[in-house]
Amino acid sequence: MLGVHRISRYTPAMANASSVPVSVPGHQTNVGPAEARSTGRSSNLNRRDFFTLVTTQVRAKLPSELTDFHHHANIMLLKIHYGAERVHFEVWADGARQRLEIGLHFEDGPSSTAAYLAFFDSRIVEIKHHLGVDVELERWTISWGHLFESIALGPLDRKLAQTVADRLAAYIALLQPLVVEANVPTERREESTEPRRRWRQRAKR
Repeated sequence: MLGVHRISRYTPAMANASSVPVSVPGHQTNVGPAEARSTGRSSNLNRRDFFTLVTTQVRAKLPSELTDFHHHANIMLLKIHYGAERVHFEVWADGARQRLEIGLHFEDGPSSTAAYLAFFDSRIVEIKHHLGVDVELERWTISWGHLFESIALGPLDRKLAQTVADRLAAYIALLQPLVVEANVPTERREESTEPRRRWRQRAKR
């Protein structure tokens, strides 16, 4: 079960930016006043600036004990991790499907991935309660899986960056302590060359 101390890590700024509200004890989950007042069209950003802005905003939203993360980005995605790069939080802008995915990825090998999937599957009800019902636990291949949500890929502007940063910060604040709690050993192996063919394993509802 997820302890109450984990949810206390949230701040009002971490409230769910998707259509499903996040339960934050003692706080409302309305959109912030700055965003509510913004009615003008935002200027589009290139991928590099978009991911840089998301990273900066995520760091500002996290509690101090979670701000010391590593990150890197390319034209497709942003990765954030805490020392184990193959177990990381990711934002993937999939132009082909016009979707943007936000989630926690397990890419450290068959045994590690299976252990993480089992650990988070046993807690999926509580996770969905706090992050929203659109969160899915999915296995892509025998070595890769993720806990994620998918939203429409709109213009890469400051408004979308704010939405993504809110959601990514919520994922990190809730899930990174659970990654530590899972205590899954690092699986040392060469980088996988297998393609990302989806092997879907729907999360328990």
